[in-house]
Amino acid sequence: MINKKIKFKEIEVSDAKIILKWRREKRISDYQYTNITSSLKMQKKWILDSYEKENYYHWLILFKKKPIGFICINDLNLKKKETDWGYYIGSKDHIILGSFLPPFFYNWVFKKFKINKINSFVFANNSNIIKIHKYHGYKILKKFTIIKNNKKIKCIKMILLKREWNFNKYLKYFSEFPILKWNKLDNK
Repeated sequence: MINKKIKFKEIEVSDAKIILKWRREKRISDYQYTNITSSLKMQKKWILDSYEKENYYHWLILFKKKPIGFICINDLNLKKKETDWGYYIGSKDHIILGSFLPPFFYNWVFKKFKINKINSFVFANNSNIIKIHKYHGYKILKKFTIIKNNKKIKCIKMILLKREWNFNKYLKYFSEFPILKWNKLDNK
């Protein structure tokens, strides 16, 4: 059963090296909105700063207790009952698990925060993620363009509504996302 093999772990400063390695890989960095420097010191600062953010947090994705990826919640807005999020599989050996991970997040965030809408901002050429999102019930809300490295990049905002999420289909996709270090959240 996949739910016994996949867990989520709060990111520690000691995880900075592996996260930085993943974030610098072309297959991941090509689809990120920001460019990442190779500074381990800056990566550690980014992790420490995240504990103080009210609307952002992140976890390592573990498969059989081994770190394989990264997942985050961003722009959490409890008044509007919506959030953004993102993830990637850092381990090349575990890319195949990419479509199995989102339901864990959806089930948790919909129940934990009573969120009604999850937003995802995707590069238009990231066809695999777009397919995964559509399979899970996302709809395309709008298209827009950003500038990255002096190039125009087409992007898509996709949304998943709680009322359209199939909880029954993904009943076994439950896992805790620990939030003990998320100071600004006050562990709601």
